[in-house]
Formats: sequence, C-alpha cells, structure tokens
Amino acid sequence: MRWALATTLAGAAVLAAGCVSGGEPEAAAAPDGTTTATVQRRTLVTRENVDGTLGYAGARPLLQRLGGDGGPDASGPTITWLPREGSHAGRGDALYRADGEPVRLLYGSTPAYRDLAPGTEGADVRQLERNLRALGYDPGAVDGTFDADTAAAVRAWQADAGWTQTGVVRLGQVAFLPGPRRIGDVKVATGDVAPPGTEVMTTTSREQVVHVDLPADDQDLARRAGDVTVTLPGGRTVDGRISRVGRVAEAPAAQQGEPGGDEEPTIDVTVRLAGDADTGRLDGAPVSVGLAAEVGRDVLAVPVTALLALPGGGYAVERRTAAGTERVPVEPGQFADGLVAVRGALRAGDEVVVPDGL
Repeated sequence: MRWALATTLAGAAVLAAGCVSGGEPEAAAAPDGTTTATVQRRTLVTRENVDGTLGYAGARPLLQRLGGDGGPDASGPTITWLPREGSHAGRGDALYRADGEPVRLLYGSTPAYRDLAPGTEGADVRQLERNLRALGYDPGAVDGTFDADTAAAVRAWQADAGWTQTGVVRLGQVAFLPGPRRIGDVKVATGDVAPPGTEVMTTTSREQVVHVDLPADDQDLARRAGDVTVTLPGGRTVDGRISRVGRVAEAPAAQQGEPGGDEEPTIDVTVRLAGDADTGRLDGAPVSVGLAAEVGRDVLAVPVTALLALPGGGYAVERRTAAGTERVPVEPGQFADGLVAVRGALRAGDEVVVPDGL
C-alpha cells in the first residue's frame, strides 16, 4: 500500500513539475488545461483484493429414504424423474420422482426420520400440520398431534399430489428443508436404483454468497469492517457484507494429510451480496473480493492528481479563489479510489485545481 501511494504521488509530482515554487501562498491565474474538484469530507476505504468463488448459501444433501432399512443389501426404488440443475422448488413441489411417485418439499428445521401416522406426536408432526395449512388443507389444530383432522388433510393432499390416499406420510415421501430451494448438483441419473441413504442431489437456498479461503494470517482483514466489494467476471462490481468468519484454520484441500505442503492454512469467510446485486446465472464463478485493509473516517479528501510536489519537499494543492488560485501546503495520508486524505488549511467545499481529463 505504501508503494502504491508513493508511486501515485510521484506521478502527481511529475504533473506538477515546473509549476510551483517555495514560499507563502500567493494568488495566480488557473493554468490552462485544468479543471476543479471539490474537497470532500468522507470515509476512505483502502481495499486488499483476495480471490473468492460465487455460489449459494445453505447447501444440504438430499438423501433417498424410501424402501428398506438402509442396510448393505437393501434395494430401493428407481429414479424416474429429476429436476434441472439450477432450477427452483417451493413448498409442495416435487424434488424428484422415485418409482413414478413424487418426493415433495416441505418447509421445516426438523428432518424427516419416521413415518407420520395417526397417533404420532412431535415437532415433525407440527411441521407437517403447518405445511398442510399453508398448502390450503385444514389439519385442525396445529398442535403436534397427528389426529383424525390431520389424517383427513393428508388424504386430501395425497389425492392432489399424485399419491395413494393412505392418510399416512411415509418416511421419504417428503423432505423437510428450510424454505425455498435451488437445485444444485444432481448425483444420480434417471433409471438408477437408489437404495435408502443414496444422495440424490444437493440443494441450497436461493441466496447467492461468495466464499473466500482467506489466509489465516490475514483474518483481521475480515473483521476490521464488514462491507466489501465483489468484482464479477467481466469487471462489474457489486456490494456485499461479511456474514461469517470461520474459527478454525484448515490446510488447503490438496495438502490435507500430505506433509511438507508450503501453502498456508486458510479460514472460510462468507460474504452475502447486497439485495439488489445482479449476478445473472453465475454459479461457481471466480470473483475478486475487496476487503477493507484501512478505513479513514471523517477525513478531507482530494483527487490524488490535485497534489503538487514542492521542490523543497512536501506537497501542496492549488485552491481556487476569487482572484485566481493560491497554493496551500498539505500533508497527504491514506490513498483510496483515486483520492487521498490530506491535512492542511482546507475546508470541505473548497475547490482545488486538477489537470483536465484526469
């Protein structure tokens, strides 16, 4: 960062060569080929770019649970339909079909682990009742008890969903997942026999995030300020915010279990994109994440090209006045986004001279 600032200031000095001399501020006409910029009071953020990968949050494996006890000799149904990767599924939608029957998505945090039938009670029953009501079927009281009203609602749903009307939800007929899902990697093909426990696909939330494997020595970058910039393929930049910083450093995947690796351990950092960020259909794309390396709050900032190098050392800017311009000595500080923080006899709103077109 110091090198970047010194290089930029040296460039400003070249632009100013022959234009200034020592002594007290004096009025002069603005030189040709210049314009003015306003002195701003603002926050400057100097960023360090790291590599990241665009993906989706909340990945969950979806296991086939129909048929058998899951033992090594267990058979299972045949996969007869699969969704397209990247498609979306909502409450009540089919995630896939096994032996021609749909396995449907319901919302909930308790995973399906048993048949739901008259007489069963618990959090999974309450989830089922909430979903039935949301789908337009009346299960009676949402109380976590599978009673006659619940069974009647299940039969009505089964009639519309393409199942045999048993009034019982068998293990594997539904998958409880946390909200609408995006279909990720599909692990099987139509025609495959899928014993219980087979991973059929991965699903994720529909929220895009960026994952960064940040060198453990740089973890302070992820905690200093939560706001980041994300540069997408093609150069477009969107805003994001750090939502999670891993606590455990891990060796790179290629080196796990291999002695003598020379790459340093990393921590996983998750960045949530701004709600209005438009990334199109990008998934798994490499991106650049700008983490805040230095934050200067409430500083006076001018374009770095406004700086003039003084022959005796130091820097100044030319402030516009009613009579022309006057030179004001300044002390440059933080550099970011083409601006530099300065200290000197300036105020926010002053106009300083900069080379035209720079």
